[in-house]
Amino acid sequence: MNWIIKKVDSKDLYPVRNKVLRDNKGYDYCKFDGDDFESSLHFAAFNKINIVGGVSLIENYTKNLEELKVIQLRGMCVYKKYQNNNIGQRLLEKAESIAKENKYTYLWMNARKSALNFYVKNGYKNELNSFNIEGIGEHYFLYKNLNK
Repeated sequence: MNWIIKKVDSKDLYPVRNKVLRDNKGYDYCKFDGDDFESSLHFAAFNKINIVGGVSLIENYTKNLEELKVIQLRGMCVYKKYQNNNIGQRLLEKAESIAKENKYTYLWMNARKSALNFYVKNGYKNELNSFNIEGIGEHYFLYKNLNK
């Protein structure tokens, strides 16, 4: 399958965020802080005309990195039916490419335990202990230097 990755509005990602990341708790839980920043970017993977996955890039400082030019990867998600088809890989590559083009030094995220191996395999560093995000579960702070 040829997946098409296109820039979209954050609201276009609410259905997949709701189903995959928020256990169908409703769209109120699918809006992220920073979704509407002018610098935020949102990408969706399409199967012809339907969105099957998505990811967001939100300019957000983290105390875990002293670098000022950082951007956060948020809401990486792919419908279960479409997982294991390299969609997540394509979305991650797009996010990294865009972050590099925009001269960000680091890309960071709070990754779910279930996604930890995927990100580590893609060069992300995990040097901190896990932490719990209330109502969502165990997460890890991960980051990647985009200049290496």
